This record gives sequence, C-alpha cells and structure tokens, in this order.
Amino acid sequence: MYTRAFNDITKDDVSTVGGKGANLGEMTRAGIPVPPGFVICSDAYRLFLDKNGLDRSFAALLNEAGNDENRLMDAAGKMRKLIIGSEFPAELKESVKESYEALSSGSDSDIRVAVRSSATAEDLPDASFAGQQETYLNVCGLDEVYEHIRRCYASLWGDRAVSYRFHQGYSQTDVALAVVIQMMVGSEKAGVLFTADPVTNNRDKMQINASYGLGESVVSGRVTADSVLCDKDGAVISYNIGSKRTQIIYDEKNTKEIEVDDESKTKRCLTDEEISALCREGMKIETHYGHPMDIEWAIRDGKVYILQARAITTINNASDDAKDMALIKEYLKDTKVSGPAASNLAFQLEKMPYAYRAFDYDCMIQINTQKANLFHEGGLNLTSDPGIDDDAVMTLPQSSFGINKNIFGLIKMIRSIKDFPYCEEQCKRFMPGYEKEISKLNDIDFENMPLDKCAEFIEYAYDLTGRLCYDRFKYALFPSALSSHLTKAVKRIDKKYTNYDLYKGLNNKTAQISRDAATLAEKLRSDREMSDDILSGMNYETLKNKYPDRMDDIDAYLKDNGFKSDFNCYCVIAKTLKEDPDRLLNILRPLLNAGNAKDNGDPSAEYEEMLSKLSALYGRKFDSLKKDIECFRTFHMVREESQYLWETLFYYIRAALRRINILLIGNTDYIEGVSNLFYKELTSACKRGFLNDEDRERIQRRNEKHPLAQKVWDASKLLVFKDNGETLKGISGSSGVAVGTVCIVHDPSEFHKMKKGDILVCELTDPEWTPLFSLASAVVADTGSSLSHAAIVAREYGIPAVLGVGYATSRFKDGDTIKVNGDNGEVSAC
Repeated sequence: MYTRAFNDITKDDVSTVGGKGANLGEMTRAGIPVPPGFVICSDAYRLFLDKNGLDRSFAALLNEAGNDENRLMDAAGKMRKLIIGSEFPAELKESVKESYEALSSGSDSDIRVAVRSSATAEDLPDASFAGQQETYLNVCGLDEVYEHIRRCYASLWGDRAVSYRFHQGYSQTDVALAVVIQMMVGSEKAGVLFTADPVTNNRDKMQINASYGLGESVVSGRVTADSVLCDKDGAVISYNIGSKRTQIIYDEKNTKEIEVDDESKTKRCLTDEEISALCREGMKIETHYGHPMDIEWAIRDGKVYILQARAITTINNASDDAKDMALIKEYLKDTKVSGPAASNLAFQLEKMPYAYRAFDYDCMIQINTQKANLFHEGGLNLTSDPGIDDDAVMTLPQSSFGINKNIFGLIKMIRSIKDFPYCEEQCKRFMPGYEKEISKLNDIDFENMPLDKCAEFIEYAYDLTGRLCYDRFKYALFPSALSSHLTKAVKRIDKKYTNYDLYKGLNNKTAQISRDAATLAEKLRSDREMSDDILSGMNYETLKNKYPDRMDDIDAYLKDNGFKSDFNCYCVIAKTLKEDPDRLLNILRPLLNAGNAKDNGDPSAEYEEMLSKLSALYGRKFDSLKKDIECFRTFHMVREESQYLWETLFYYIRAALRRINILLIGNTDYIEGVSNLFYKELTSACKRGFLNDEDRERIQRRNEKHPLAQKVWDASKLLVFKDNGETLKGISGSSGVAVGTVCIVHDPSEFHKMKKGDILVCELTDPEWTPLFSLASAVVADTGSSLSHAAIVAREYGIPAVLGVGYATSRFKDGDTIKVNGDNGEVSAC
C-alpha cells in the first residue's frame, strides 16, 4: 500500500510516512482536531526512483561528487531535473487517485489540499529539518496533485536540503520522502504555538504568534505577528500587538498576499477565548508526546485546527545553561577593561574574533611573543597576550608591566629604533632572505611526509614564524610607532593629515591584491558570457569546467595573490584564496557589478605634491626629513609583505597538519583533530609516532569544551564594546548577546556579501537563507516574530536574533559595528 490515511498512522511510523506524517496521524488518533488527509509513503518515493531508473543515476552522481559541497550542489541540480521529468508508475498513480477522491466523500473530486513534504529524517528530536523540503498550498485537482508530489520529491534534493544534510552530517542516501496530502483550512487567523518559551527555556509558559489569513505569513516571518506570552492555563501574561501589515489568502491558483485593513493592523488578532482554546489544544499535544512542542494552528469559524506539530529541538536544559553561565562568570570574574586598554583590545579583537584551537593559539602567541621579547630586551616586562587554560578556553589579556636588568639599555635601544635609515637597511637585508626561504616550501611533498619529518617541519615553521615576526616588529613596526615627528610635519601642510597619508601611492601587497582584482574584473567584463556566469553565482570549479581555455587571467591572479588568507592571525582555521578560490569570485562580483572603477586621482602625484610642500617649508632640513619619510614607507611595505609571507607559511603548516591528522587519526579533519593539541604536545606525539591516551583525552575534551570557549570569548568581547548609540527595540527570537559587523542582505542575490562572523541584517528570511546562519554571529530582521523561521534557525545554530525591529536595514549600513541583545530584544550601535 503506497498511501495511508491519517487515522491509520501512529508516531512510530516515521520511517514510512516521515516526521510530519507520523505526527499528523498520531494526533488524529489522539482526538486532536487535525484536518483530514493521507500520506504517500516513502516506499512510493523509492518505487518512483526505481521504475524510472533514478536510483542508479543518483548513486553515480553522488559518487562522482564525493565530499565536495560545490560538486554536490551541481549533482543535486541534475537530480531535481530528472525527477521533474519522470512519470508516476501506474500502481502509485491509482493509489493516490483513490485516496484523494476519498477525502471529498464523493461531494467534490477537486477539493483544495496542501501538499507537504515529509522527510523520513524530518522532525526528529535531535535536529530541526523544518522547511528544508517544500510545501504547496491550495492545490486543486488530481493533475495538480501529481505535479506537486513530483516537486516535493525534487525538493529533497534542493540546495538548502542537501547543504543542511551535508553540514549536519546526515547521509544523503539514507533519507527518503513521504508526501502529506491534507485538506486546506481557509483560515481567518493562523500562527504558531510553542508549549514552552523558546527564548527563556521556561517550560511553565507558552508563546503564541498570530496573524490573519494563512499561517505562511507567520512561519516565514513575512509579517510582524502578534506575540502572546501566557501561562499553561491560557492566562495572558503579555500581549504585544504586531503590525500585521499583510495576509496570505487563497488565490485562483496557489495563494496571494494582500494588505490588511488599518483597523485590523492595530488591534489584537486573538481573543482571550481563542488563546485559551489554543492553550488547551497545546497542552493536549504536549501531554500526549511528553515534551514541549512546536505547533502550527489555524482558526476558522471559531474552531481551532492543528496543522502540524513537532518537538522543539532548541529548548536547552536549564541546569546546563546555568552551569555554562556560572563557568563564564568564573572565567571573567577578575577581568576589568577600561581606558586605553579597551581601545587596544578593540583593535586586537578585530583580529581575533573567534576562540582559538590549542595549536592555533600557540601560533598566534609565537607572533605576539616577539613584541614581548623586544620589550624585554629594552628592560620592560610588558605582555598583552590572551590567556588560555588546559581546556583551551581563552580569556582577555591580563596586562602586566615591570622592569628587568636590561632597563639600562633602553635609551640605546630606542635610539637604534629611531635610526630610520639603519632600520630600513635591516629590512632590505632580511626580507629577500625570508621570501627565498618560504618559496622553497613549495617543493616539499607533504602528502607523503612521514611523522618524524612532520614534527621537524612544524618545529622549523614555528621557529621561522618567530624569526620573521621578530625582525618585522624590530625593524618595521616599532620604528613606525616612533614617527610622531612625521605627523607633526604633515600637519603643517594640512591639519587633517596624519603620518598615514605618507603611504599614498605605495605599491604594497594589500594594494596589489586590490588593484589586481580590479584589473581582473575589467578584463572579465569584456567576456560577457563568463562574467554573467560569475555574477549568477557560479562556483570556481564549475566555471573552470565550463571555460577551461578562458581561465588564464583568474589563474594568474591566484598564482600572484593566492596565499592571501581570510584570517591572517589564525593558522588553523584560515583559508587562502588558493584553498578557496570561490572567495575570489565573491570579490569579483561586486567589482563586475560596479562597472568601470571611479577615478580617485593619482595617489603618487598626491604624494609628490606633499613632498613639494614639505620641501618648501623645511628648506635645508628637508633632505633628512625626506629620508625618514622614505624609510617610513619602506616599513609599511615590509609590514604588508611580511604578513603575506606568514600567511603563506601558515598554508604549508596546514598541509603538514592535514598529513599528521591522517597518520595519527585517519582523516583530514585537523581542526577537530590534532589542532586541539598545543605545539609541544603535537610535536611530541609526532616524534612518538602515535597518540597516547592522554593525547586522545585532550583532543576529545578540548573539542567538547570549544563551544564553551567561544561563549567565554564572546562574553569577554562584550566587556570591551559598550553601547553608545541609538537602540532599536524588537522581539527576542533567540537569546544571547553578540557584537559584530553589519552585513545587510536584501535578497539571495546578495548572499555573497556574507562573511563568517558578520551580523546578518535583513528584512526577513525563509528556508533558502538557512546556510547564512552558519556564517552569522547574530541575526536582525525588520519583520518576523519569536516563532518565525529566523528565530527557529537562529536558536538551532545558537546565535542571538532580534526580529520585528522595523527598520534595521535602513538604520544601519554595511560595516557598522552593532550589538545584538537577544535577551532583551534590543539592537544598538557601538
């Protein structure tokens, strides 16, 4: 039997009817007011694949894609087309026809139904698959039903569903799809009910979101719904009236969105009686299942209908939350940030947005330690490194200051650093040596490197990082910090100038990367077909396969600039353009969209003009001043070039880590593997030739503690950033507090703008936006409510969300720093 009526289904039938179908059947049998319907079982999906030969085609496509997400997306697109173009087996077609006609009881063979996907891994307690497959409303007639069943089957291989399974670790082949066919309720009011408060985790409260028309308005966050907090018996604690600007109703085909009249917008959507009725049904469902539930409901002619119910997957154990909060407070109890320290930390935290893995921390410290070494040589014991414990939980620096016996040589050291020509000479000496040394690393065969050689390379690279950074700080950065006389000089020309204006016209590595990208975009603009594909979102691998003979300019860019990383102060988690060339395409898209670059004048000419004015002011003293200026420009060149060198070095360290992880653990996931060992622990294990029990315990423990480490680090950052701007008030969709950079995304065409750690600011979200939540540190939406898609997914990913703020997308701009407080529903500029 390929179809089953709701009253023939229980909660134990998930494997055949999916989570949604099982819950509808279970509630029907329990006497819950569910609109009647039936389920096309997962066996029907498998029959459909088998009769059309799709199972074999899919296996071949998935095997070819392997574990590459981009190739997986391409394969999924082909699979969707195969499904849409296939026919129903006769026996399946007849079974659907009989069940559909039985719904009408002979009165109307063309009843209106909802056609809902019900994945066999969906709505399980350990993961929220909500919205990952399609739902179609107001489907009328058998032909339309057949067509929309095919669309549901295809949606199992939609990009967001495939990506979700890929990142959550679910097998692509183990899932199958059942399809729910359910009579439509032409609801006057609809919404969502949580039988526990999902924001505070309070199980003694219920939360209801309600608006007019069909429930899609509320679930998608398309409207700012009324938000009701009430006791389990239905007594209203608070009722916040949302704007309810539009409602979704039936159209001739499918649905349409219309404006809500002004009077209805400003009054309560639900009466106290309706709230009580909803709470009664909610309690029945929660009691039946034995845990908090997420329920979609509708009201028509005063009657409550339950459309869907599933376990709430984001209600945390209150004792675990309290334990985490206590641990965070303990880590931060002695941390105080004020005055200049706050400004310095604000700069450091821009470079260190995420908690480090153990090995990554040591690489960062190897860089920072060189500054401390130089201060020590001058008699000053001065450190500002973040702390870390054996669980690899980081805390803010506890800055210390003292003096040592070298203090008597401080004046001599300062004189040598202020000797700009001497420091410039040293820079010109050491930079070519490091460039040559690091270029030789390309000849190393990391894929076949034995463990003892891996240990030797890690030690060598660690030492090389220290040597490079020591010379960088001593002969480039420290002298640059002693350039106040240059600032005084340029301010005599124009008070708005600083010494940084003396960098105009410099051809440093950062400028080269930016300039080369603009030049590349200009070249690609003449290739209309290729540039259109890039703008459409085509990934690098597909682009290369489609245009194998037209990639020379892109590959030349990657050859010249390919070691540029996304996070230059991280070794382990960073990726270069060479490792992730899709990042280059994201850089090119706005450049291609922007057209010809704006003429910003000639920076070199501006620099020469500054020199000319200084010459006139300083007369015979100008030659000495000019020499210092030229040295100062060299220091900046060295600063940028040396950073690129250690980014290149980190690329090769990652190659070694990948090899070590294969040899010691058996896979390439070094981030959750050997990177959880500190430098000395890792090199000892490599020399030993195996991980001992202590190593394995450390890796497991630090992996388990890493989420706590990130919470502690996020809480530490909040001690540095303070509110000092206008606050927007909205609805708390997901608890927590985050500070970060705004990325405004209006629609999917702007997805490429998002960077990891950005705060997603948008008008609304739907399931297609789900992958962005893995990048975002928080979400702010103009519309929506605490039970909309954005709130549910934000809670699943554990990031703060504030919704229904009204005009965040117009108040803030890309690059702004804001604070999102999901605990009290506030967003403020920093």
